[in-house]
Parts: sequence; structure tokens; C-alpha cells
Amino acid sequence: MSGKQQQPSFIFPLVIGTFTAVTYVSFVIVYTVHPTPFIDEHFHIPQAQKYCQWKFFEWDPKITTLPGLYLFSIGLNGPVSYVLGKELCDVFSLRVTNLFAAAFSLSALHKLLIYLHRERADSWKLMLYAVNLSLLPVLHWFSFFYYTDVLATLTVLCMWLLYLHSAHLTAALMGVVAILMRQTNVVWVGMLLVITIVESFSFRLLKTNAHTYADIKTMAKKLKKHVSKPYRLAEIVADSLIDCSGYVLVVIGFVGFVAWNGAIVVGDHTAHTPTIHIPQLFYFCLFFLVFSLPYAPYHIKPFIRLCRRNLANTLLVGVAMLVVVHTNTLAHPYLLADNRHYTFYLWNRFYAAYPVFKYIMVPVYMFGAFMIKAFIQHKSFAFKTMFIVCLSACVGLQTLLEFRYFIVPFLLCRLQVVYNSWLQLWTETVYFLLINAITLYIFASKTFYWEDSSEPQRIIW
Repeated sequence: MSGKQQQPSFIFPLVIGTFTAVTYVSFVIVYTVHPTPFIDEHFHIPQAQKYCQWKFFEWDPKITTLPGLYLFSIGLNGPVSYVLGKELCDVFSLRVTNLFAAAFSLSALHKLLIYLHRERADSWKLMLYAVNLSLLPVLHWFSFFYYTDVLATLTVLCMWLLYLHSAHLTAALMGVVAILMRQTNVVWVGMLLVITIVESFSFRLLKTNAHTYADIKTMAKKLKKHVSKPYRLAEIVADSLIDCSGYVLVVIGFVGFVAWNGAIVVGDHTAHTPTIHIPQLFYFCLFFLVFSLPYAPYHIKPFIRLCRRNLANTLLVGVAMLVVVHTNTLAHPYLLADNRHYTFYLWNRFYAAYPVFKYIMVPVYMFGAFMIKAFIQHKSFAFKTMFIVCLSACVGLQTLLEFRYFIVPFLLCRLQVVYNSWLQLWTETVYFLLINAITLYIFASKTFYWEDSSEPQRIIW
């Protein structure tokens, strides 16, 4: 079936409505069992309430992100509050912010998939795939809380969509919004900056996109020849700078902010000090594998063939990863102390309980990395290179193992390929729904207490 065949115009709005309604049911369950602020909400909700009272210069020093979430809440709830004649800044109303963002994220994912794959994939499958990505358990779970993750993800997706439509200045402005939601989103602005520069130069020098490393070399040679033609060289450089000027200004502005602030994070600088932590990339590979499991069987045989054909290189990579695991595995104090997160149990029951476990996992990390490569291998050299660089900058400098940090790179990678098997797509739907249902059940049914708190504690991602 051709990807050009379209569903009736009412179908996708109906899908968004159904998705939002189902999400709202889970949202209400979460609110019913825990109507008070939970974990990071203890900081975010009081800060948002100060903004609702127009107290913009009162800031909780323990908050490390910029105020994008709170500003968005005011923009969303403010007009409704004015109409109703009462302030909507309670826990329920603030959490609703991410319920709206989840619906818009589904729409953004769908539009991205249509743009990237409309000529190669059935439109019905693209719609189901968008729903699946929206149901990504870690992302979907935070639709029920007042955290920054859903909005931070949505703004990055919108930025990429604008970039794909060559609306570079608007994309750069959306990049500013994305950074206001979470500072690490600057790396994805940087990725668009480099890709735009490469594309701009390649179309002016090669009359086509530089897809491979050989194309990049050819482009560099042609650019070198233009040194003898200063006017032509200046014209090419000027045109390219115009194309990427918005991204340049955003990155320069962010560098200025970091210089002024003294760190990337605001508030408590000590809690998130950048540290080289290469195993975080391995954990991302595991995360990608686990949440792309329905597609893993398709890649097993190619992975084994690659390992056999390149046995020496495979062993060399494996040994290098073992050395990194041995010398660079770090455990943030939050990971060791906070038993309200799945990562606490994953770490303490496997990685810490069995010292050999972290070494046994190396082949699994390698397979996960192979799957990531398979999803982006058809992309341009600039995209592949910058994705790895930005992934490393985004997660490889984080000491804390936190699955939420993996959401954006996971989605950007998964968006690049759509499999045409209904079985795989529906398997993924059921798989994600089952994980989400189990997560909700554990949160609602399992409680425990800390010695220094009378509030019941629960387990989340």
C-alpha cells in the first residue's frame, strides 16, 4: 500500500482524542492515589505557584532547570483562570500542563513521521508508529506529573519539524524555548547548526546534499579551490551563515549564559556537575534495546554476521568497553539513596549485587549499539556524526543514571526508520501498554515510608 494513500481527515484527530482520553484516565488514577507533590514536584509546584502570583524574582535554589515549564503553565492556565475567575495553580491544574503537552507531542511525532517516510510507509502504519512512540513508558509516565520532560521533548520535536521545513529562524526560536525547558537541549540546537552548515555548503558546492564522508572530502576540496576566488568564497560563506544564523545566535547566547551563571544548571550546581561518564552511553544502548525490543529479532542475524566477519575488531571493541566499564563506572549518591526509582532497584539488585554483571552486559550494549546504527545508517554523514557527538554530550557527561535523559535521543533515532510489519507495530503497542499498566499498578498499590517523612512513598521511573 502506498504511503500516499491518506486516511479520512477526521481519523487522526479522533486518534489524538482517544489517546488523550486514555491518558487522562491514568492521569486521574495517579492524582487520586497521590494528590500531593511527589519527588521533584516538591520544588516545581511551589515555584510555579509563585509565578502564578507574579513573583518572578523568588527562586528556589534547589531547582536546576530554567523557568520554561512555569512560564508555559501561566500561558496555558492564565486565560482559563481569567475566564473562570479563579486561579488554576493547584497540583491538578499544573499537572494538566503535561497532559496537553503529551497530546501535542503525538501530533508532532506524527507530522515528523509523515515528512520523513510518507513516500515509503503506509500512512496508517505511520499513525500507529506515532502512537507507539507517544506511549514510550518513560515519556508517557511523566504526562501525569509536573515535570519538565514532556514539554522539553515536545519543544525539541517542534524544533526539528521546523528545521525539516527549512524554517530555520523559527526553529532557532523554538530552540530557545527548548533550552528554557531543559538546558541540555542546547546540544540538539548545536546539532541542527552543524547539519545546516554542512547542507548549506554542500548544496552550493556539490549541488546536492553531502551524504557520505567522501562527499564531505569532495566539498572540502572544492571549497579550498574557491580560496583563489575571494568574492565567490565570501558569497558562499555569507549565504551559509544566513541559513544558520539563528542557531548560531542561540548557541552564542547560551555560552554567554553559562559564562555569566558559572554553570549549565541554575540553582544547586553541585548536584549536577558535568563528569565524564562513558558507561552512560552503554546504558542508553541498553535503554534503546529494551524499548525497541519488538524490532530486535530482525537485527540478531545481521549482528552475528558482522561480529563473525570482523572478529578482531569486535574483540577489540569488546575489550575497550570492558576497560571503560571497569575504570569509569560511577554511581551518583541519588542513585544509591533514592528507592523511589526503578534505577535504584536495577542498580542495587544487579549491578551492585553482582560485580560481574556490569561486564556480562557488554555484549548486550554492543547489540543495542548495533541497533542504533541500523536505525540511522541511511542518514547523512553529518547527521550520524552529530547524533553520536550530541548523544555523548547529552548523556555522557551525566553522573546520575536517569532514564529521562534518554528520551529525546531515543525518539530522534527511532523516528528515522519505520518498519512495515503490522505484527511488529502492534506488538510494540501491546508491549508499551503492558509496561505502562504495570508501572501504574506498582505506583498505585505499593507504598512504603521513610523514617523522616509521614508521606507515603511510591515507585516511578
